[in-house]
Amino acid sequence: MIIMFKKSLQNLRAYNPGPSVEEIKKMYGLSRVVKLDSNENVYGASPNVRKAITMDALLPELYPDCQDLDLRLELSRRLGPAPQQFLFGTGLDEIIVLISRAFLEPGNSIVMAWPTFYEYYCHAQIEGADTRKVPCRPDGKHDWKAMLQAIDETTKVVWICNPNNPTGTYLTKKELDQFIDSVPSNVLVVLDEAYIDFVTAEDFPNGLDYLNDYENVLVLRTFSKAYGLASFRIGYAIGSLTVINELDKVRPPFNNPRLSQVAALAALKDDSFKENCLRKNQEVMAMTTAFLKKKGIRYDESQANFIFIRVNEPKQIALICKQNGFLINPFEDGVRVTLGKMEDMKHFLKRLESAIDGTSALVSSKKE
Repeated sequence: MIIMFKKSLQNLRAYNPGPSVEEIKKMYGLSRVVKLDSNENVYGASPNVRKAITMDALLPELYPDCQDLDLRLELSRRLGPAPQQFLFGTGLDEIIVLISRAFLEPGNSIVMAWPTFYEYYCHAQIEGADTRKVPCRPDGKHDWKAMLQAIDETTKVVWICNPNNPTGTYLTKKELDQFIDSVPSNVLVVLDEAYIDFVTAEDFPNGLDYLNDYENVLVLRTFSKAYGLASFRIGYAIGSLTVINELDKVRPPFNNPRLSQVAALAALKDDSFKENCLRKNQEVMAMTTAFLKKKGIRYDESQANFIFIRVNEPKQIALICKQNGFLINPFEDGVRVTLGKMEDMKHFLKRLESAIDGTSALVSSKKE
């Protein structure tokens, strides 16, 4: 007997994180490997997190607070929306699963930029929905006008990753205003703001500003990036009660462990630690872009904790960097590099320059 799985799984691939750091050390005889491939906070988490989870009464036999009440109330106080407008997930990955499960079925479609976060596509496929990938502009930004044209009567969800992963580019407030105002009110607009804490651009839109006027807007945020809590897997959605209540129907009970809730609350309250991380990120970004400009290496203007560097042989460049102790993420037309600590980035950029010089990977610095 042949076990029959969903036909929609046939063209999907399982997530492959690649070899571990320890495996890479052994593979290439390295004493140290610098991870610049997952957009983690290289400065870690607030020291208050360690204290909080150590002091917390674990009570391992009890289920965690199903409503994340303490965290919900603190976020509401800081951000403005009512406590009932928040929904928590095991990282934003689970929130994406819940959105897809609640909104999509065969015959539906989603609209998204490309390249952008792969999980939007993945979970639409699992639910049997069609995906319309709209190529980003040459500068790495969402082509929002083309995305509007891709929407039709089958479209249920439109994904906007702002800043975009992997390019780090963003839609301005003026652009996003026009986009959201043009999307039919029966189509959900998801604003994935995983990297919003790193933004310095004055014309960047805050997704929360749309919630009062647009019931079909849902904002996603996470503790995995600026707060340095990737291993605790906790993210959240903010939206209208209509949308949140429907998503809550497909959320597994007790999906956020108690320690994740405690860690997130402690990190959230340590403003000075986060601000220090963001300042260092800006300093490293300035150094990195100055180096790339000087060397004539193309990159996309980023508002995140990573930068997308345009090269012709991304897989080869990533391999050379890995062999020399730097992990970066190759894409079709470039490599995404997490901004590491200052000294690590200086060493990486020298290695990157050497790798480009040793290949035909250099792309003209002239913008299209």
